[in-house]
Amino acid sequence: MLIIKEYDREMNHRTFDLCPELFHKALDAVLLGEKRFHVNNPSGEDFDLLYQENQLWAESSDKYPDSPLFHQDPLYPPYLIYDESDRDRLCFDIFEGFDGVWFQEINEYTVVLTGVLLKFTDLKIIWKDERILWFYPGEERVIPDNREADKDDKKILKVINTFYPSAFICDFFTMDPVVLFHHVFVYQWLTKLSLKKVKYAEILVARSEGIGSILTVYARTRNFLKRFGIEVTLRPGSSRYADHIIEKYFCVRMTPSDSNENNTVYITNYYGLLFTKMLRYSTGDDFNSSSLDPGFLSEMKEYGDSVFNGKRMLGILLRGSDYIASGMSGASAPVTVEAALPKIREWMEEDRYDGIFLATEDRDILKKMVDAFPGRIRIIPQERYSVTDFIKEGVNTISELDRKRHPTGKEYDDFLEDSTVNYFYALYLLSRCESFMYSGQCGGIVMTKSLSEKGFKRMWCFAENKEIK
Repeated sequence: MLIIKEYDREMNHRTFDLCPELFHKALDAVLLGEKRFHVNNPSGEDFDLLYQENQLWAESSDKYPDSPLFHQDPLYPPYLIYDESDRDRLCFDIFEGFDGVWFQEINEYTVVLTGVLLKFTDLKIIWKDERILWFYPGEERVIPDNREADKDDKKILKVINTFYPSAFICDFFTMDPVVLFHHVFVYQWLTKLSLKKVKYAEILVARSEGIGSILTVYARTRNFLKRFGIEVTLRPGSSRYADHIIEKYFCVRMTPSDSNENNTVYITNYYGLLFTKMLRYSTGDDFNSSSLDPGFLSEMKEYGDSVFNGKRMLGILLRGSDYIASGMSGASAPVTVEAALPKIREWMEEDRYDGIFLATEDRDILKKMVDAFPGRIRIIPQERYSVTDFIKEGVNTISELDRKRHPTGKEYDDFLEDSTVNYFYALYLLSRCESFMYSGQCGGIVMTKSLSEKGFKRMWCFAENKEIK
């Protein structure tokens, strides 16, 4: 993103005239290695443009998550090349439900987005920074207003000038310019092809990802791109799970042989797509029972009938282990058992449940819950971990720890198949519970909700400290 800076008369830089192509000219020079530029401004004081890489700009904020998982591949592409006039490859989903947009300060993205809104929408455009008139002089729809935005007005999208963790706290009423720009130009990040000509979208997943995350991204990407008739596929051999395991239990298509660069979108960094409102709040054809192999689903139903046997159960999913070790925060933050117990006891007493079905991969959480509710906890036997395991081995994720414990190919594949089956048995039994409580956002939450045929009487998210409607 190009930031507006005070004109530095002590330094010599390439000079541009303020014009409609200003930012594209400057970005062409950025591709050559230049970072700062002078701008002659006939409408006001001259200024400089300073290029800052989007991901580094975000990570420099104290509001950016500390977890090392979000300091690897960038969430926010650089967008050195884009076309704001290509209506077919602009995404306007983020503006649904809003009557207008309030901008705090001029920079490359807020200026360009203003032009996009003027050209392709009827939204009200409010600007605190009157310098916007340098770029749109005489434009009646650009409303200068030096007052702060009304925080309680949910019909106005607020665009502030500093990083805001919208996706991490699930608040898309306030956004920063980098995140909003990414939402609007996400199609152009995905491909240079016309989306009408794309046949496949191939997901290349990180080998650290669990099966829940993989299937959630697969389902939500499919839902997001179905408007173009694009079929989402998984690259063969790309995940830590053998292809035959995925195809045995789930209705996931591997990329076919007729896929090529002329008909396929390649999603090699799916975090950049996952952390958009479109996928965070995805609805419709998410993962559900139809995504499971029918035989596998039938086995789980039979098991669930025998375990519950008519009992009314409270389902609880508590992530710990690597969520604690890797410092997950915001809407995905883990919760301690001590913090969760008062609300759990409240619901148990109010609704007089026969017991608790607990899903957790953390053996310390399991012990504390069993101690708190002796004789009332039901679980699925599975591999469980402690935070001390991650510290001892010097790793942050379950996948890294599993690799250390099960290093050989056949042993590792067998272990993954067993843990995958147990994982889905746990999620399926959660979906059969009357009410549902969970620590925070994760792939298992999405699938549990999607698998529930009748829905839940009540749901509670501990990370957000509220009942979910």
